[in-house]
Amino acid sequence: IDAAASGAAGKTRVGAMAVALPVLLARAVHALKLRSARATVLIEEGDLTHLLPKLRLGELDLFVGRLEPGYAAPDLHAEALFEEPMVVVAAPGSDVAGRSAPGWADLAALPCVMPPPWASLRVKLEQQFHHRGLQPSSDLMETSSYLSTLTFIRERNAVGFLAKSAARSFERQGLCRILDVPLDLALPPVGIITLREARLPAASAHLIECLKNEATALMADAANGAG
Repeated sequence: IDAAASGAAGKTRVGAMAVALPVLLARAVHALKLRSARATVLIEEGDLTHLLPKLRLGELDLFVGRLEPGYAAPDLHAEALFEEPMVVVAAPGSDVAGRSAPGWADLAALPCVMPPPWASLRVKLEQQFHHRGLQPSSDLMETSSYLSTLTFIRERNAVGFLAKSAARSFERQGLCRILDVPLDLALPPVGIITLREARLPAASAHLIECLKNEATALMADAANGAG
């Protein structure tokens, strides 16, 4: 009981968008485990549409992802952590990855992995094509999963869109190549949402502290050109 009360043991239940998982949340969980090895972290991946109802029902302790302004509500406490841009990615050995200056016409000619139709990011990405007088590829795969995106760019010679910090991590692992294609997107920041009146378990409070620390480190990396 004492261990659970202090956060040394116990469980924290996290709803996470793909944008937060590969780098921010992974680093924060590692930091939490260094502090409290017996603390268990349950992670459910999804988007705000699917995860906020679970947060409100008490099935999750916190949400980590993009803070879409349309979901703000009096019963929710949201705290922005950092800005996370998107980049275009392709398979490392693909033709488009070998070009020094691929353009949007090159992207439109290839199979494309896009967010689901209901995601606000989907509309913003489609506008990137339209502003250049182009139509997005008719050969589409739709997913919010970064694992699915990495799979499709490899198996179908497709292009996709990932958060910059995640893409840099995957690129170092040889899983993708970031393309030098400008993306002018206005995106909400990545942050944390909790229920305003909820009493957080100690392990969840510790994880939030770790998330804030790792977000500060990520901002420093971005400022120094690392990632």
